[in-house]
Amino acid sequence: MNRPPTFDESWHRVEDRRVCLRPGVEIFPQRFRGMRWYVVQDSLGNRFFRIRPPAYRFICELERSGTVGGAWERSLKNSPEEAPGQGEVVQLLSQLHQSGLLRSDLGGDVTALFEAQQKEQRRQVTAQWANLFFLRIPLINPDRFLQRTLPAVGWLISKLGLVIWLLLLVLGVKAVAENWQQFRAESGGLLGAANLPWLYAAIIVIKGLHEYGHGYFCRKFGGEVPQMGIMLLLFNPLPYVDASSSWAFREKSKRALVGAAGMIVEILLASVAAIVWANTREGIEHAIAYNVIIIASVGTLLFNLNPLLRFDGYHILSDLLEVPNLQSRASRTALYLLEKYVFRVPNTANPAETRVETFWLTFYFVASFIYRILLLVGILLLVSGWFFIIGILLAIGFFVLWLVVPVFKAIKYLLTSPRLEGRRHVAAAICLGLVMVLGAAISLVPMPSHFRANGVIRSDPFARVYAGSAGDLVEMLVPSGTVVVEGQPLVRMVSFDLDQEIKLLQLDLRRLETLKRDALETDPVRHLSLQEYQQALVVRQQKLADQKASLLVRAPVAGRWISPELGTVVGATLQRGTELGVVQGEEKFYMAAVVRQAEVARLFGGNIQKTGVKVRGQEAKTLAVSDLQAIPADHPGENGRQNSNQPQAQGVAGMDAGRQAMSSEPFFEVRAFLVPDSTCMLVHGQQGIARLDLPWEPLLSQWLRSLRQLFQRNYRV
Repeated sequence: MNRPPTFDESWHRVEDRRVCLRPGVEIFPQRFRGMRWYVVQDSLGNRFFRIRPPAYRFICELERSGTVGGAWERSLKNSPEEAPGQGEVVQLLSQLHQSGLLRSDLGGDVTALFEAQQKEQRRQVTAQWANLFFLRIPLINPDRFLQRTLPAVGWLISKLGLVIWLLLLVLGVKAVAENWQQFRAESGGLLGAANLPWLYAAIIVIKGLHEYGHGYFCRKFGGEVPQMGIMLLLFNPLPYVDASSSWAFREKSKRALVGAAGMIVEILLASVAAIVWANTREGIEHAIAYNVIIIASVGTLLFNLNPLLRFDGYHILSDLLEVPNLQSRASRTALYLLEKYVFRVPNTANPAETRVETFWLTFYFVASFIYRILLLVGILLLVSGWFFIIGILLAIGFFVLWLVVPVFKAIKYLLTSPRLEGRRHVAAAICLGLVMVLGAAISLVPMPSHFRANGVIRSDPFARVYAGSAGDLVEMLVPSGTVVVEGQPLVRMVSFDLDQEIKLLQLDLRRLETLKRDALETDPVRHLSLQEYQQALVVRQQKLADQKASLLVRAPVAGRWISPELGTVVGATLQRGTELGVVQGEEKFYMAAVVRQAEVARLFGGNIQKTGVKVRGQEAKTLAVSDLQAIPADHPGENGRQNSNQPQAQGVAGMDAGRQAMSSEPFFEVRAFLVPDSTCMLVHGQQGIARLDLPWEPLLSQWLRSLRQLFQRNYRV
């Protein structure tokens, strides 16, 4: 890392000034990553700043020397290798002055201090409202309450408390593990309308105790908790406390414990709730306990422990790595790389200590930025799915915060940053060129385009075999797994009731013949009515004959007969429509996927260049496709027509087009017929994914189409 220059052109402005730290500012040492640092604490504003030992020694010299120049010369004389350069001194004094921590020989110190405090307050308010979706509203000072109640709960922050915490954790995990199936089953009603009030109440109470956990741990180790209030997390009110005084703790273990205190409390609550849940039946207590388990365990692990968000996990990681202000330091490192390697700004200082630290700070900056974008987009889609108007307002807010504001800051940086002196025009030209190149790349340069669709592998032919009539299963004529031909008998059933009804019908027909002969000579009108009645009996006889024939169930198509469970129910009575098994082919397969009409028009407009299908579990092999077909989803299709025309005597219901659900928007079933491959085993019902390569087109066109489809699918816009 290059050392900044010793001399600075702005030195004459401060050289003869008499300055020192104002009363109330304290400095104490800390060790970060094996090196000594000093923390400057502003007790009045509850703010903390970290400085290096050379800067600390210079501040000490300010107390002894008459002027800034004299203090710098003494520092240079005492430690010529480590003494700060004039530019570093100017920057240090500027930061301390802007923060209202210096007292100088200039008139109006009190006025300047008051103005500095007002400026800091305005900066905090502006920062809060700029971060509208994470707005903090301070309400009370809980420090006195925490002091008074600490003796009652402080004993838990000890080795005994750790033993109790671990014991409850083990019991809680055991309770959930022993009732895991029930635990999973109850998750289906978590977001139900009846449970939402209890869920929200659990969130408020748990997060309140979470924040008090931070406060008590901080107070236990000697820190102050000057502020508690409400944080509007995406307009959802949640409590928060200011435990930033823990930054002054010398032991990083204590700082990390304060950061983890909220999660420690939540895990404790989740453990107790798990024990209560496992020992109660359905009711309010049971439901509340389940809500507490979910919020205090899953929510804690996904959000509070995640270091990519500025919650507890972030501060714990910062303390363990001994890198204060991790996010801002990562941002400064990314800015350093931009200035050094893109703008070619000379004498830029790297905030990182080593190349390895430069790499992982840059990685953290990129990862946290991408994760926050994905999280916000996910929240936006979730909220807009429930409340469309609120979703639109959130989208506008995200657009302003994540596009308009950063662009404004970037323009301000290019126009006013003193670090770009001498390179400002070059930096502006480079930025403009990058924007133009990026815009041209995404809007003009064709890029690979493809369409993916999830589907199900089906054999062709395939038919389900049903009992055509109620009866007793007496014999499986063909064992399961046998290859059969179309029309081959599979199962034989008998029905005593059906046989008796057929016999009674035959007797009725004989009696009717006798009545007809007698009426032919004596009563011609009655003869005509008996003749009509006879025709109805004949129709009934034919229907019963068909039902009897269906008791001998035949294969509707050629293929392999599969019915592994049917042999266990031989002798049992089966109702009409009971599924007996399936017959499926083994030589021809296709993947069926449901696709919207708009996509079908684009796919089948002569644009498909290549199609491949991957089967779940065998992703290493891509199967070729011999043919593609699109069938309206509410249309029975060829197979449906064929199966529905099979005689009911065969006991085949096929795909029963009459029972298919009609979609509210036009969908198509796309069938991709697969080319057989001996290295890939295909079974009816497997999951697969098809990829259709389309003509190349610019990324902007692809993104706009995806966005339009998203709005059409979710919001009917």
